[in-house]
Amino acid sequence: MASVSRRLVFVWVVCVANTLFAAEPVPADLQKIVANSVKQYVDAFSKHDAKAVAALFTAEAEYVDASGTVFHGRKTIEAELKSSFDQDPAGTLAIEVTSIRPVAPGLLIEEGVSTFTPKEKEATAGRTRYTTTHVKQADGTWLIASVRELETAELSPHEQLKALAWLEGRWREEIGTDVVRSVWKWAEGGNFLVSEFSVASSGQPATKGVHRIGWDAERNQFRSWIFDAAGGHSDGWWTPAPDGSWSVQLSGVSASGVRRSSLVTYAKDGVNAIVVTQEKHIQAGTTLPDSSHRVVREAPEPVPTPVPAKR
Repeated sequence: MASVSRRLVFVWVVCVANTLFAAEPVPADLQKIVANSVKQYVDAFSKHDAKAVAALFTAEAEYVDASGTVFHGRKTIEAELKSSFDQDPAGTLAIEVTSIRPVAPGLLIEEGVSTFTPKEKEATAGRTRYTTTHVKQADGTWLIASVRELETAELSPHEQLKALAWLEGRWREEIGTDVVRSVWKWAEGGNFLVSEFSVASSGQPATKGVHRIGWDAERNQFRSWIFDAAGGHSDGWWTPAPDGSWSVQLSGVSASGVRRSSLVTYAKDGVNAIVVTQEKHIQAGTTLPDSSHRVVREAPEPVPTPVPAKR
């Protein structure tokens, strides 16, 4: 199990480091950098190229596993990774980055979870929390100086949902003559992300509703529940894509009682916009055209100025 655990962290390390070459990253672009790295690493991982992985570390880098064992130096890390590749079963990888933060000039720290799911049913799956430090080199490239496994354990629902924390805030979307507004925030206790939304059509009363996202422990996926005040509802599960976007396959019933389903994708467009794409939209057995809309962040509501009490 220790070798599987070590490989999980190595997987994450390569995903990040593979694209951290060139200029110092802008904080708003870090998530995109990591997402692109994940896609690039999938191909490299399938080759089990331990030498290529080790080349991403500094010569004196260290890796510390969950048991406290220290692997010091690039050559030692390469040998350990090669051993893991030779011994561990084949499988698939998933990476959930929960924190990306520059802490000083030339220093970048990332935290998250690596998950390994073996193809063989009798093999053991593993989830490992990790932290790693990237150091900018004199030539402008980035190398890994330290990797540490924090623990092999399940994340809380709140920690899982941090992957979608960028939804927080006030958003506005215009679709033809309709204006959709939504406010995403953490529910009390922090185990759900909740949106209160309204759809205003020209000359019609606004339709309001609630969209709640939580963690489904059975499926290991985020799940959505959507209800509108007119009686419509939908639910479905979320899936991440290598480009950093998230898709949710929804199915439910419209306010008029008609069955409907669609695949909705949320893709960040910078810090203050999201591109929402609707595909495979079926209503009452009829396939409707695909659509794509840009949702923009609205400024926070102003805080009322307290009125001084009369004396």
